[in-house]
Amino acid sequence: MLSRSRHILRSTFFAVAAGWMAIAVPLSAQAADGTRRVETIENSDYFGFDLRTEKNVDLDGCKKVCLADSACRAFTYNVKAKWCFLKSDYSQVNAADGAVAGRVVAGNREDLGAPPALSFITEYQTGEAAKYRERMDKSLDRYRGQGVAGLIADGRSAYQEGRFADAANGLYASLVLDRDKPQIWSELSQALRQYPPDNNTSVYRLRQVAVSAAINAYQVARTADDRATALTVLAEALDFAEAWRPSLEAYKARLALKPDAAVQAAFEDLRSRKGFRVIEHTVDADAAQPRACLQLSEPLVKTGVDYAQFVRLNGGEPQSFDARDKQICVDGLKHGERYQVSLREGLPSSVGEKLEKQIDISVYVRDRSPFARFSGESFVLPSRGRHGIPVVTVNTEKVAMALYRVGDRALSQLLDKERFLTQLTGYQAAELARSDGELIWKGDLETSRKLNEEVTTSFPVDEALPERKPGVYVLVADPSNKEDLEDDWSDRATQWFVVSDIGLFTQTGTDGLTVFARSLDSAKPIGSVSLQLIAKNNEVLGEAVTDESGIARFDAGLTRGRGGLTPSVLMAEGKESGFVFMDLTRAGFDLSDRGVEGREAPGAIDVFAWTERGIYRAGETVHAAALSRSDAAEAIDALPLTFVFRRPDGVEHARVVSKAPRAGGHVVDLALPSNAMRGAWDLMVYADPKDDALTEKTFLVEDFVPDRIEFDLKAEDNAVIDPETGATVTVDGRFLYGAPAAGLNLEGDMRVKAVRARPGYKGYVFGLDGTDEEGSTNIPLESLPVLDDEGKALIALGTGQLPSTTKPQEATVTIRMQEGSG
Repeated sequence: MLSRSRHILRSTFFAVAAGWMAIAVPLSAQAADGTRRVETIENSDYFGFDLRTEKNVDLDGCKKVCLADSACRAFTYNVKAKWCFLKSDYSQVNAADGAVAGRVVAGNREDLGAPPALSFITEYQTGEAAKYRERMDKSLDRYRGQGVAGLIADGRSAYQEGRFADAANGLYASLVLDRDKPQIWSELSQALRQYPPDNNTSVYRLRQVAVSAAINAYQVARTADDRATALTVLAEALDFAEAWRPSLEAYKARLALKPDAAVQAAFEDLRSRKGFRVIEHTVDADAAQPRACLQLSEPLVKTGVDYAQFVRLNGGEPQSFDARDKQICVDGLKHGERYQVSLREGLPSSVGEKLEKQIDISVYVRDRSPFARFSGESFVLPSRGRHGIPVVTVNTEKVAMALYRVGDRALSQLLDKERFLTQLTGYQAAELARSDGELIWKGDLETSRKLNEEVTTSFPVDEALPERKPGVYVLVADPSNKEDLEDDWSDRATQWFVVSDIGLFTQTGTDGLTVFARSLDSAKPIGSVSLQLIAKNNEVLGEAVTDESGIARFDAGLTRGRGGLTPSVLMAEGKESGFVFMDLTRAGFDLSDRGVEGREAPGAIDVFAWTERGIYRAGETVHAAALSRSDAAEAIDALPLTFVFRRPDGVEHARVVSKAPRAGGHVVDLALPSNAMRGAWDLMVYADPKDDALTEKTFLVEDFVPDRIEFDLKAEDNAVIDPETGATVTVDGRFLYGAPAAGLNLEGDMRVKAVRARPGYKGYVFGLDGTDEEGSTNIPLESLPVLDDEGKALIALGTGQLPSTTKPQEATVTIRMQEGSG
């Protein structure tokens, strides 16, 4: 396949080169037809490659002489001397005051301007193309003085002779000197695709630079032919880089610009191989309800397409299927049966392509593999009654079981290894027995077998564990029945458990660690439960026994350890209640993530400060107060507090010390000057001005006018606006000093919008699904009545003609009341 692709690329290059040859050979004969023209650069000079000199000619005459001579490719014109220096080639342009540099370009085609951006080219690829072009600056000195035309000719000759490295080097050198030649960029991209990889140049790098050269060809192409060629080469480079979706998009852009039969054939060939297609299929046979899924190369359309008409199961419609992202899954299959899943021709994708032909895939749903798992997630088994752990199996008659125990003195190390409550592999289970615990029982659990159905069997804990010791137990199940499971690294069904009637609850505060022990069976407090607080290094930090209320406490000092003395495990054991433990390294139950976090806990001094208002005018007095309390919520009487007032610009305005608190309360007054700065002022309260503030409070100083009026707006209960009869709302206005707001004017509007829900029908939605979202309709309320002597008014509402919809509509009424004094 690789050799065929290279043959196609080579043929394409030769065809393009031959086209350029046909243009280049008869240039002198075609000068009069305008197929050659001159591009000039002011105050510039092409150094070297002198052909001959024409004297006493103007600039137009110099151009004509050069165009008439097929050997002339450039010139430098001296404006003052009127000498025309004809050039057989040209290199890097140099600055020269009073000179005009000109070069001959073929063709007189329409300039299309800057090319539009290509959506299928990523920012990374565009950036790499720019870097590839910019790195050419480092090679200027190396190639300076060489002829562009000669380098191009050498590169093309090397390509035709199969010397692709020399071809790429020659074309690259010509672009170092003249980077605005889209044809040469395209040829360089083609040569790079044939460049043989070696120790210094990887295939990945060749793919990258081939795409970069093609992008640069597109960016400098300003005519339809050059741009079409550049897009073709870009499509081929992206195909070479195995970026097939962008390659197809490049082909589409090329054909939209200029149709071509050969390019169309290449596009259709690539689309048939790498376009929208089925990549693979999978069958989930181990599920209770098996399904077959077909993975597609492109995402499906999210909305607006009914894929049911394109999916078939054994020639008919499937019971159910799921089509999303890049996958179509068919449900309702049965184990042990064969099906044919079909995707019909025309199935659309989100990239605008459809399946060119129907895809038929035969799938077989095998029987489920032997399987075992534990159905319960309970960690603590009740200490009363028979003890059984349910084991769920599929297609097996027995399960290999192993029961391990980790003693209470090894719990700290077990929790530190982060293996607790995880699914163990065969090797980890054996390692558990060798290091942290012991194997106390091993055998087979016989189960009944129903083909492909789940069977639940109870593992008798009492028989395997007649005598229980403090610690945690681990039950591991494996349906494969291998003789040696220790070398197996696959996960085993694992159940961690303890047998106990003790439920623990802890609280940590400044007074230490408080433990509550209650019965899991009756929820009553359990007394005489022995507690041990264990550190990470397995040191016993402290011991305690619960009282009749099931409560015990550990001193605060025992909870402040660091490093190896950090509290790790709380163990509890009762004579009749069994053994249980609590991992203290895990995060406790925090109500802050449920919206009831409260404020941050204060230190030894807790201060609450406030002002009697939140806003003041300049010249008024701010009455500030504060309460100081200890961490036990007791008043602090002998503590002076410093009140610091800061202006909105951060400058301290006043500092007042309150030295005579009563019951921990402080009162401070601040008289604002008549020219007080407007904005947000800060009040900070300190016990020690050199330390952080105990609390902060913000108040405003503004030129404000307080509200004088207010009103209530009331609609009828369960008000419904009938389009024909309308509805009414009542306004009840008053002045804040108590008098009715008689004679005041009203204005307002009503906004009507479609909704999906209706009052009294919770959980239901109304209206046709899939319809476009309707906008809202704003209806001005005109000629509203003036409030009567009691400050009341009755407003009639009508909707008029509203847009047609299948959904209920909701009206929001807004009323504004105006008072003449502002």
